[in-house]
Amino acid sequence: MKTRALLVLGVIFFGSFIGRIAVLASDIAAKPGANDVAHLNQPAAVASCVDGELAAAVKDRMHALDKRETMITDREAELATYEAQVEKRLAELDVANNKLQKNIDAVQTARNADVQKLAAIYEGMKPAQAGQIINEMDAKFAAGLLAAMNNEQAAQVVANMDSQKAYLVSVILANQSQQSQ
Repeated sequence: MKTRALLVLGVIFFGSFIGRIAVLASDIAAKPGANDVAHLNQPAAVASCVDGELAAAVKDRMHALDKRETMITDREAELATYEAQVEKRLAELDVANNKLQKNIDAVQTARNADVQKLAAIYEGMKPAQAGQIINEMDAKFAAGLLAAMNNEQAAQVVANMDSQKAYLVSVILANQSQQSQ
């Protein structure tokens, strides 16, 4: 859009320049030269570059172009304002995103610490007793708990679990290990 406006303005200025050159050339041709004695006694002809309807059309076109240029300048200022607002919002979103990520990390760290404590508690229990309790847990939570436990203790607990529940927890653990690789 800017290039079109600039191109139109360039064409108009070029046309105006050519018109002025033509007027100057006609003025020079109409004026008597230093060696031209024949024209000294004649009155100088008044030359008009543009008159009548053409002058009005050119004047209207110039006013329209000035108005359009003002509108374009105003629009550019408005767009610059909007761009500044968008950049400000993006900066605010970045700050909020960083804060959210810190909160997520803190919650994840606390969750991992809680699971480690719980795993230590279950490691201290007899495998049969721990197996019965873990049977009642959600399979995903049980898999996370068993993953946090010592491998030997976890194996003994799984051996004391219901076979279907042990199978389900084993599948979840296998999927988790594949996803982490």
